[in-house]
Amino acid sequence: MKKTNFIKYGLFVLVLSGMGCASNQGGSGDNVIGSVSSGLASVEHAAQTGGQMLDSGTAVANAASNVDGTDLTNILTSQLGVSQQQALGGAGAIFQAAQAGMTPESFATLSQTVPGINNMLNAAPVVSGAASDLTEGLSAMMGDSNNTLGGAASLITSFQQLDLSPEMLGQFIPVVTNYVQDTSGQLTANLLQSVLPMP
Repeated sequence: MKKTNFIKYGLFVLVLSGMGCASNQGGSGDNVIGSVSSGLASVEHAAQTGGQMLDSGTAVANAASNVDGTDLTNILTSQLGVSQQQALGGAGAIFQAAQAGMTPESFATLSQTVPGINNMLNAAPVVSGAASDLTEGLSAMMGDSNNTLGGAASLITSFQQLDLSPEMLGQFIPVVTNYVQDTSGQLTANLLQSVLPMP
């Protein structure tokens, strides 16, 4: 209900209560003034309640608008000066690396608490088969059980496909992990950091 409707309703109640008091008390001025004061308090309370409802609705609408991941991409674009597509794809590439390195349960926890993660994953560049095989082979040769080296090479390839330098990866990771900490908590942020290359 809009705030103006609450005000109209309150004024209507005020007029009715003033009329009722005047007719019940024989027109006594003191009772009418008391009723008017009481009616005004009711109108003020109704307006405050309506304002709180409008504020709550706005907060819910803002949260719903963030389902596509625009909050994280806006942070990346403003802090790093990259385009919206580069921010979306770069964050998606980081979350792809996390998905490859985390247990399914850990990644499920992460994906449930990061708004728009599916859009970001879909925006990440597809690393070609040859590059993917190379990164897996590199990790196997180096004895990298967590596949961190392979993940770093894959991320660099993804960033290059987005026209981002490899150095940008070191700038993206802290922003993304801080965002995950804010949305998912320290434990999930620590899990994410453990599977990503050090910036």
